[in-house]
Amino acid sequence: MVFAPHDDAPTGAAPKTQTNALTIAASAIAVALLWVLLFRLNQWAFSSFEVTVFITWVFLPAAIRMLAVMACDWAGALGLFAGAIFTHQTDSAGDLTDGLTLAFLSATGPLVAFWFCTRLLSLPSNLTGLTARQLLVFAIMGAVFNAVPHNIYFYLSGRMASPIEGLVPLLLGDLLGTVVVLYVVSFALRLIINRQAKQRV
Repeated sequence: MVFAPHDDAPTGAAPKTQTNALTIAASAIAVALLWVLLFRLNQWAFSSFEVTVFITWVFLPAAIRMLAVMACDWAGALGLFAGAIFTHQTDSAGDLTDGLTLAFLSATGPLVAFWFCTRLLSLPSNLTGLTARQLLVFAIMGAVFNAVPHNIYFYLSGRMASPIEGLVPLLLGDLLGTVVVLYVVSFALRLIINRQAKQRV
């Protein structure tokens, strides 16, 4: 006997679920790859600014922390976690637990900052109407919610003599790294727009 499907049975649920899963996986992978790329670029371009392996006066990957969460929600945080796990291999003194802890802090800091900023600025979750000044608030809060937990952990793990020793370079490194990346992206976009405008003339 062949049973006909009920009229109220959901259709296309499985394909939609698969599409969502693929989108989440692709977003996480893209964020992880971008994190690793910017981390390697930072090591190459700003090695002279390093305080420690994970503290530098200019930290380019900081630019994607808030952007990843703002654009991809928890999938972005998952990508940050994966990227941080991979780049932790550069620290010969760290073990697996250390790497997992640092990756967890890198992923959850932006999530907490996003939650805090959307409520502080009374913004909807889709960030409709976000202004440049509010974006700056997101960048600052992202740096704060990253630098403070990391600095406390570095102190508790014996890497620093004081719980505030690396706070200033962590904060400034995140902010300067974000500014550098956003400036380069803005400059590239202006070049593309100007070139397209000249082609239309």
